[in-house]
Order: sequence, then structure tokens, then C-alpha cells
Amino acid sequence: MSDDLFSQLFNLFNNDDGEVNWQLAEQINNHINKDVQEERLLSNSDLNYQEIFRVIELSHKSNANNEFTPLELSLMDSKRYGTWFLNSVKHFDFSELQMFEGLPAGILGAQSSLIGMQLGNIAGFLSKNTWGLSHFGIILPRNSSLAINKNNFDLRISQFSIDEKEATIALMLLEYMALTLGEYTAPFNYLIKQLKKSNEELLANIKDVEPNFDPSNFSNPEDLMSNIPELNNFDIDSMLDVIFAPLSFYRSVIKYFAKNSIDFIDSSVFDLIMDLGLVSNQGPGSDFELKISKYDEKSDSFITFLIESKNELSLHDIISDINLIPSVDELNDPISWAARTSLPPI
Repeated sequence: MSDDLFSQLFNLFNNDDGEVNWQLAEQINNHINKDVQEERLLSNSDLNYQEIFRVIELSHKSNANNEFTPLELSLMDSKRYGTWFLNSVKHFDFSELQMFEGLPAGILGAQSSLIGMQLGNIAGFLSKNTWGLSHFGIILPRNSSLAINKNNFDLRISQFSIDEKEATIALMLLEYMALTLGEYTAPFNYLIKQLKKSNEELLANIKDVEPNFDPSNFSNPEDLMSNIPELNNFDIDSMLDVIFAPLSFYRSVIKYFAKNSIDFIDSSVFDLIMDLGLVSNQGPGSDFELKISKYDEKSDSFITFLIESKNELSLHDIISDINLIPSVDELNDPISWAARTSLPPI
């Protein structure tokens, strides 16, 4: 990094207005995507994307509709997609992530920037390594525009020896459904509880490495940056280790609703596209995919149990209440979840 960039990041790091330093988050996303060449993303198939979006929109409106349903389609490169993601999660309450007890006052004063750093790294990670929200089960954002991370989206479709149009419809419907489910805040609140634990561990590790670490006492920005994780080597895997199971469950929820939204595509197409075991990515996201995928069979089985047992609670009920979202143990044993949530007290 140049001295100028260090100075910029230092100034951003000390901008602690609000719960999240969004400017820092966007700068980190841009840094991670610094090699992306801006392009107009126009091709002969773009008209088909718009037509497919309208078919999905009409099909979904015949079943249900809410104020969070996307109204338009936008094809984006990875940098713009990361910015779109950040803009789409600003409505959430991040205050719970700021409850770091027993840590130095300097760290407490910089917590909005620490959260901004994490969100910037998440946005950059997602934009570089995913085809969209459904890839990792993200049903958190709200945005009137359905963003397609086009290069990764196209690469995903090209992996399969199936009808390209069917694959495009299925994948776009998964993205449409993931964004529409953003009406529910419980999935986000559940993840916040998990991330709060991870944040405390992260900051405790920084404190252990440098016991006297206090951002307010650094006069040289480079000294400050040397005491926090390098942007390109940020250990997002360990930071998010606690949320692999719920993300897998959210993936299964997205897939279930997509399958039941239209009837002119075989349901096996959705299973194929959502199978993380068939992802050819050997980059930073591969280990993340592997850790999520180990819960996918259990997540699918949980939903099958819910439907076949004719439980009084629907999937909509579950993702609308943080207390109903199954834990890791309950994904493995859905009967224990039913006993906790559905059976009357003895």
C-alpha cells in the first residue's frame, strides 16, 4: 500500500459516526475488487435476461407479493455488486455488534470502523466469489433492484450440460426469491447473535497480539494498519465459522420457495444449481462452500420433515421468528426442534 492509501484508510478508520463506517466498508470492497475492469456488461443475451426477469416477476405475483419484491434487474460487475450489497444491508440494526465488553476504550471508540471493515471484506468476498445471494444463503438485503453478479452468474450456468435458458431462469429465480425474503429480519438477527460472538473473539485476539493496542494512540497510520488483519488476508473463514449451519438452512429455504414458485422447470434443476459440491471454484470461496455444504443434506431433510410431519409452523413462520430458527443440533435432530417449538408444555 502507498503512504497515501494508508493516510486515507487511517482517516476513514477514525470516522466513527453511526453504527457502521460505511465509507470504510465501500473502500475495502473497492480495494478487494481493484483489478476489476469496468464494463457495460452488454451482450446479445441481455434482452433475454430482462424477459426472464419479467416472467419470474409475473409468476411470483400470482402467488404472493410484498413491498420488498424487486422491481427491476441490474447486471453488474463484481465491484458494483459489492457496493450494491452494502447499500442493501444498511437498513439493519448493527448496534448489537457494538457490545464489546471488557476491551480497551480505544477499540470501543473504533468499533464502527471495525464493523465497517468486516462488512467491506464480506462485500468484497461475496462479489469476487459468488454468483449472487443464493450462493451462500443470504436472505438479508432489501433493494428494489435485483442485482446479477454477471460474470460469476454466467460462469455458474456454463458449468452444466443442461438447457441454458432453464438454468438461467432457475438461477435468476433463486436470486429473486433470496431478495424477496429480505422482508424477514429474524435470519439477520440470528446471524448477528452469532457474529457478535465472533467479533468478541476477533478483538480479543487483536488484544492478545498487542495488549496495549489502542487506535487513538497511533500517530503513524502504517503502525495502525500493521496491527489489524491485512485486507487481502482477512480471515473471513474464522470470522464466519459460527454461521455455516444457518446459512445452509437459509439456502434450503430459498431453494424450497423457488421450487414451489413455478411449475415449468423440473425441481432437479434447482438442486443441481444449488449443489455446492459441483462448484469448480478453487479460490478463497472453496473452503467456505465446503463448510456450508456439509450441512446442506441436513437442512433439506429438516424442511422435508417439516412438510411431511404437517407441522403447524410453516417456513414463513420459522424465518419470521429468531427463536424458531433451528440450531445446528436441531438440524441434525428435527424432532428435538419440534419438541422445543411445537409441543405443549408438560
